[in-house]
Amino acid sequence: MRNRLVMKCLAAVGLAGSVANAQEFTFTIENLGVQPLTPVFVVTHDSTFDIFDEGAIAGPELVAIAEDGMTGPMQALAAGSPGVNDFGVGGFIMPGESTTVTVTADADHPYLSFVSMLPITNDAFIGLSFSDNALDLFRDGGPTTYDFTLSYLEVWDAGSEINTESADDVPALGGSGSPDEFGVITRPHAGILGIGDVGLEFDFFGSDIARITVVPEPASMLLLGFGALAWSHRRSTCARTNS
Repeated sequence: MRNRLVMKCLAAVGLAGSVANAQEFTFTIENLGVQPLTPVFVVTHDSTFDIFDEGAIAGPELVAIAEDGMTGPMQALAAGSPGVNDFGVGGFIMPGESTTVTVTADADHPYLSFVSMLPITNDAFIGLSFSDNALDLFRDGGPTTYDFTLSYLEVWDAGSEINTESADDVPALGGSGSPDEFGVITRPHAGILGIGDVGLEFDFFGSDIARITVVPEPASMLLLGFGALAWSHRRSTCARTNS
């Protein structure tokens, strides 16, 4: 009988731990710039999932976003990765507008990365990755809030497509892609140079691009609290049982 009570208490510890380990976060991106932003891909993950790295060649999943704003390949990559906990995609973001994505993270998958294209370019994007400042959602020992602005200095050039600024190549102008650049991911992007069909009114150099806020969901935090209370009650019961 006592062994069964011990096993029941151990199961209770595991249940409470799993409840306390999970946390929902609301990710919001507000467009502060002069260009639209394509639907943002947001992912929570561990250290094994890295969507891009400065100085490296862009993978095909990143290229699909940086050149065409297509998140499908990146979603497929995330869905098949054991290092990913959750992911989601927001809406198209016009200047002055925002979009929100809710994702779940835990202590084993504490990082948040994201990526979105500036579509009136050949292959410019904004984002964070594990190699380049992914957000640690449990940095302070508990769910962590973030609120910061990305400037033109944080706009990446994927290095995958020559920056022709031609209507034949820029997706927002109906283009289908210019010749490959065979370069690597760098920042900051040079901005719009006025060498093609893109007007200088879309030049983002010297300006802010986006505001990022990440906030723990109150309902999820309440659930975490219930888990802690349940564990406290069970621990007390188990202590009395074993005494």
